[in-house]
Amino acid sequence: MFGYVIPDKMNMFMKDYYNYKAYYCGLCKRIGKDCGQFMRLTTNYDMVFFDMFCHAVMEIKPNYNSEPCILSPKKKSVVKGDELTDKVVDINTLLIYYKLLDDKLDSKKSDLAKSLAKSMLKSLVVSGKYKKAKKHFPELDKLFCDEYARLRELEKQGTASIDMLADPFANMLKVAVKTVLESKCNENIENLFYFLGKWVYIIDGIDDVDKDHKKGEFNPFFVGYTYQDKDKFYEDKGAEIEFLLMTCYNAIKSAYKNIELKFNEGAITNILWYGILMRTQDILGRKEDCKKIRI
Repeated sequence: MFGYVIPDKMNMFMKDYYNYKAYYCGLCKRIGKDCGQFMRLTTNYDMVFFDMFCHAVMEIKPNYNSEPCILSPKKKSVVKGDELTDKVVDINTLLIYYKLLDDKLDSKKSDLAKSLAKSMLKSLVVSGKYKKAKKHFPELDKLFCDEYARLRELEKQGTASIDMLADPFANMLKVAVKTVLESKCNENIENLFYFLGKWVYIIDGIDDVDKDHKKGEFNPFFVGYTYQDKDKFYEDKGAEIEFLLMTCYNAIKSAYKNIELKFNEGAITNILWYGILMRTQDILGRKEDCKKIRI
């Protein structure tokens, strides 16, 4: 459920693109510093956006440095991490932990190898970092735990409402940004992240229909519906899919119009106005491999 919130590079100014890349590298390095080098693999587009947005709202100007990368000796521009970045790293750890836990609970016996692999990753790598993140944000950790439990209960009950099924993850993002921004948060920011979370949940479900069908796993679009193949799915569900995604997109744009940013505005506007629309059109156009980062 990560990796959808990306910029539209073709409609992005070069200054904004390099700023975005600098934040990406900065978050990746900070994850490595706080959580160990292996955890850098959990760096994803969604949390880079979260990091950029929170720094912009808090009016913390980016502090650039030229540094090499573990994957490349050539130096590149990196936004140096700070205390706010550390909070974003903790939230990323919590989200990854509960995502892996939820995947483990959802895995079928036929997918035992994947289940074991994720169990090992969670126990050997993520769990220790999770304990630190939980110590920093105990209330947020409890909320994530409760919301995933609520989602599993909705699934168990056979809830057919996509809005209801998307609500737990949407609420997680809304509370996460409120926890980080504290008094700087407002209703528009909460609404933006709520509908962004809902959009991510919905697009993830659409993206995974073939995989979930083959593995016999839960998918919100399978409730009360017999899946045959992707062609038939889009024929039957196309209008509903477009309505759901575009409703979220319009709500995100509406909330963002009322938010003023002094830093990172170019990249953030590109992501929210063009990147999300591009992702939506990719799904509606039935492009393969829409998701770039899969945890």
